[in-house]
Amino acid sequence: MTVTTKTSHLASALARRRGDRAGADRPARAWPDHGILSFFVFLWAGNFVLAELALREMTPIAFSAARLVAGAASMLLLLHLQTRLATRRDGRAHTLFHSIRREDWPRLLLVSVLGATLAPWLGIEGLKLTDSGRASLWLALGPVLSYGVGYLWRTERIGWVGLLGTVLAGLGTLALAVDGLRTGGTLETGDLLLFLSLLLTVVELHLARPLVARYGATFTAASRTALGGFLYLLIASPAMARVAWGGLSGWTWIAILLGGSVGVGVGQWAKLHAITALGPTRVILYGDLVPLATVALAWLALGNRPSSLEVAAGGLIVLGSMCLQVLDPASRPAAITGAADAGTAPGVAEAAMDDL
Repeated sequence: MTVTTKTSHLASALARRRGDRAGADRPARAWPDHGILSFFVFLWAGNFVLAELALREMTPIAFSAARLVAGAASMLLLLHLQTRLATRRDGRAHTLFHSIRREDWPRLLLVSVLGATLAPWLGIEGLKLTDSGRASLWLALGPVLSYGVGYLWRTERIGWVGLLGTVLAGLGTLALAVDGLRTGGTLETGDLLLFLSLLLTVVELHLARPLVARYGATFTAASRTALGGFLYLLIASPAMARVAWGGLSGWTWIAILLGGSVGVGVGQWAKLHAITALGPTRVILYGDLVPLATVALAWLALGNRPSSLEVAAGGLIVLGSMCLQVLDPASRPAAITGAADAGTAPGVAEAAMDDL
C-alpha cells in the first residue's frame, strides 16, 4: 500500500513538472498561431466586403451554402495532402479519416450543426439586413461572450479588470442596439441575427476543444465543415436551384470560391489549430481586429461611411474585450482536456502538419 502511494505521488509530481515545462514553452509554441490569425484578420475583413457584393446577386442562404461547399472541399483537400505527407514521411499508409469514438459523435454532430449550419445561416441573413462594417462590429463582442461561456462552464477565470471590460463591452453593445432602433427595424433584426450567429460560433469553439485535442485541428475542421455543410446544402437546395450561376459576376465567384475555401475552410482550421495553445477566448479576440480592417475596406470599396455612434460603440467593445482578455491579471485560458492518454492523442498526420 505504501509503495503504491509513493508511486502515485511520484507520478503526480512528474506530471506537474511536465505541465510546468509545457506552460513555460507555450509562448514559444504560440507565436505561429498568432502570426496565422493576424494574417487571417485581413482575409476575414475582405470576406465581409465580398459577401456584401455577392448578396446583390444571390440570396443569403444560397451564397452561404455555396461558400460552405467550397470550404468543405478545401478542408478535405488539405486533409488529403496532410495524410499523403504523413504516409511519405513514415513509409506506411495512413487513412484519410480517423475512427471516431462513439461517445464523441454527439459532440461532433453538435459542433457541425452549430458552427457549419446554424451560425453561417443566421450570420448571412443578418448581413443581408445590415452592412459589412456594422456586421463586423459584432465580432468585437466575441471575447466577452466566450469568457461568459467559459465562466459558466468553469473553464476560465475573470478578475475585476475583466468585469470592468464586460461592462464596457455591454455599453458598446447597447449603443449598437440603440443605433439599430434609430435607423429602423431592419438593422435591429439584422443585429439580433448576427448576435445569435456569434453566440453559436463561440459555443462551437468551446465544444470543439476536446475534439481538437483528440483528433487534431485538420480532421476536426474538415469533419465539422463537411457534415454541417451537407446539412446546410440540403436546406439551401431550393434557393440554390433558382440561382443563375452562369450570370454571376467575377467578384461573386471570388467571394464564393476564395472566400469559402480560404476564409471559411482554412480559416476555421486556423482557429481550431490555435485553441490548443491560446484557448477559445484568445482566438476569438482576433475578431476585435476585423472591424477595423472591415470598416476601412467597406469605406474604400463600397463607400459605407461608419456613423459616429458605430465608431464609439466599436471602440467600447474593443476596449472592453482588451480589458477582459489582455489587461486582466486574473484571466486564465481554459485547460484542454481529452488528450490525456496515448489513445486520445492527435494522429500522426496532424503531427506532420504541425511540423511544417
